[in-house]
Amino acid sequence: MADAAMLRRFLSITILVGFLIWVAWYVRGNIEAFAPILDVTWLDGLNLTLAFLAIMIGNGLFISIVSSALGIRLTCREYTSLSFASSFANFFLPFRGGAGIRALYMSRMHSFPVAEFLSTLSIMYLMHSVINGLLALTGMGLIAAKGGPVDLSLTVFFGFIVVAGSAAMLIDFDLESANRRFPLAQLARFTRASRTLRGDRQSMFRLWLLMLVMALATVWQCRTAFHALSIPLPWAEVFVYAASKNLATLIGLTPGALGVVELVSIYLGSVLGYTTADALSVQGLIRAVAIVVLLLAGPFAILYLRRRLAARAPLRADSVDA
Repeated sequence: MADAAMLRRFLSITILVGFLIWVAWYVRGNIEAFAPILDVTWLDGLNLTLAFLAIMIGNGLFISIVSSALGIRLTCREYTSLSFASSFANFFLPFRGGAGIRALYMSRMHSFPVAEFLSTLSIMYLMHSVINGLLALTGMGLIAAKGGPVDLSLTVFFGFIVVAGSAAMLIDFDLESANRRFPLAQLARFTRASRTLRGDRQSMFRLWLLMLVMALATVWQCRTAFHALSIPLPWAEVFVYAASKNLATLIGLTPGALGVVELVSIYLGSVLGYTTADALSVQGLIRAVAIVVLLLAGPFAILYLRRRLAARAPLRADSVDA
C-alpha cells in the first residue's frame, strides 16, 4: 500500500511539474496565439460561470437522489455544500480528495458506511462513463454524417467505454453472507447498496436523466469557451470534445486532472481541427472560471459542513451517555 501511494504521488508530481514547465515554454514561444483570451467578454464569462454552477448543482442533486434512495435525506444546502466542498478538494488536493470529504461527512453525520458510499461512487462513475461515451459517439456520428473524417481508434475507444460501463451496471453481485468478518462484511455492504440503488427504477431514471443534463451543461460550457476565444468549432465536434474532457477528469492523478485533460484536449485537436494553443486557451479559460467560483464558494461550503458536524457531535455524545 505504501509503495502504491508513493508511486501515485510520484506520478502526480511528475505530470504536474512536467506539464507546467512545458506550458511555460510553449506559451513563451507562442504568446501571440493566446491574445484572444484578452478579448473574452463579460457575457461569455457569465455564461461560463452559469454552466459551471449548473454542473455543480447537478452534482449535488445526484448526491441527494442517491442518498434518498438509500434512506438518507439531505437538505438542499447540505447536498449543495457537499458538491462545492468536494469539487474544491478535487481541484486543490491530489487523488480526488473530494470523495474522501464526502465519505467522511456522510459517515460521521449520517452513519453511512464507507463501503456503501464507495458503491454509490462507483455507480456515479459508471453512469458518467456511459453517458459521455454515448455523447462522444453521437458527435462522431454527426461528423461522419456531414462527410467529416472519423477517427477509428476513438470510435472503438468510446464504444468500449459504453459497452464496458453498461455491462458493469448490469452485473448483479450478491455477497450477502453469514460471515461478517473483514473484508466480507464490507463487500456485502458494497453490493447491498448497489443492488438497492439499481432496484429503485424511479431513482435510476432520475440519475440517468440528471447525468445527461450535466453532460449537456459541459457541452454548453465548452461551446461557450470556444466561442469566447473566436475558435470555430461546430456542435458535433464540441460534443466529442466535451465528452472526452469529462472522461479525462476520471483520471484523478493530479488536482483537477490538471495536465491530463489538457493532454487529451491537445490530442483531440489533430482530429477535430484546432491548434495546441486553442486547446490550452480553452482549458485555461474553463479552469479559470471554475477556480474563481470554487475559491469563493468552496471554503464557505466546507465551513458549513464542519459546523454541522460540530453540532452533531454533542448529540451523539448525549445518546451514548443515555
